[in-house]
Order: sequence, then structure tokens, then C-alpha cells
Amino acid sequence: MSIRLAEAEDAAALDHFFQQLDRETRFMLFEAGERPSDIEGLRQRLEAMAAAPNQAMWLLVLDGEVEGFALMIGGGLRRNRHCALVVMGLRSSARGLGWGERLLRTLIAAAPGCGISRLELGVMAHNEAAHGLYRKCGFIDEGIRRNAYRLDDRDVDEISMGLLLPPDAP
Repeated sequence: MSIRLAEAEDAAALDHFFQQLDRETRFMLFEAGERPSDIEGLRQRLEAMAAAPNQAMWLLVLDGEVEGFALMIGGGLRRNRHCALVVMGLRSSARGLGWGERLLRTLIAAAPGCGISRLELGVMAHNEAAHGLYRKCGFIDEGIRRNAYRLDDRDVDEISMGLLLPPDAP
């Protein structure tokens, strides 16, 4: 497996990956069949991300297949451009092998160089594996969003987490 930055040429592979991920996990926002397949739109988003100094996506790749991703989306305004939302997901074949930690630590290490000094994310309260990974990588619980999601007619809380980073040295 390797970890690398996503490029516009990855759009078709990412589209395929997201369709698979949505079928395999119930911890992502999209349910199976909800995410529209839009390779050209994804290509445009990847190009825009490459042009933004505080946004990036890393891919976990095995034998040419995307097995995971970690996304950092920094704010677009002066007051919040130092802060980035983190979203990540792994296919079931890549879970439990340490790749999620390596992917997240790659993002964390790169964030200060992108002008990011705060990372934040949300995790479904019952996703104990992801919650444990985020804590292991230094994120702390900052609050609870009650009934943030509905899963099979059941309300699910979201744990809001944050990680403060030292700003990049000049």
C-alpha cells in the first residue's frame, strides 16, 4: 500500500471507491446509492482543491485501487482559513491494519505546511474504532451533537473532536 496526494486524474478511481465505500460502511454520511456518480464534477473539485493552499486529499492505494482517503478542507475566509475539517474513510479490506493511522498522521503532518493550526472532525458516537484512532492521534472530544444522524430509524449522536497544531515555522 502507498499513501499519496490525490490528483484530478484520480476522479474515476475515486468515484468507484466512493460507491464501494458507501456500500461497505454505515459510518459515512452517504448511504449506498445516495452519492451521485459524477466523474467530471469530482475532477473539477480535485482541481480546485489542488489550487487551494489549505485543502488536500490523500489516497491509500493498493495495486492501483483506492482503498482509503483522508480529506482536509480548510476555511475560505480570513477568520477560519487556519482551521480545517477532516473527513476520512477506509474500505473494509484496509481496516484494522494500521493504514488508517498512517493516513491520518500523514494529513496531520502536512497540515501546518498548508497554514492549518486546527483540525476538526465529527465521528458517530458508536464508531468506537474511529473514535479510538482519532484520540490516539491527538484529537480530543469537544462536544456532542445530539441526534445528529438517523440510522435505521434510530437517532445517533456525533462526537465533535479537535486537534490544535503548532503553526508552520517560516
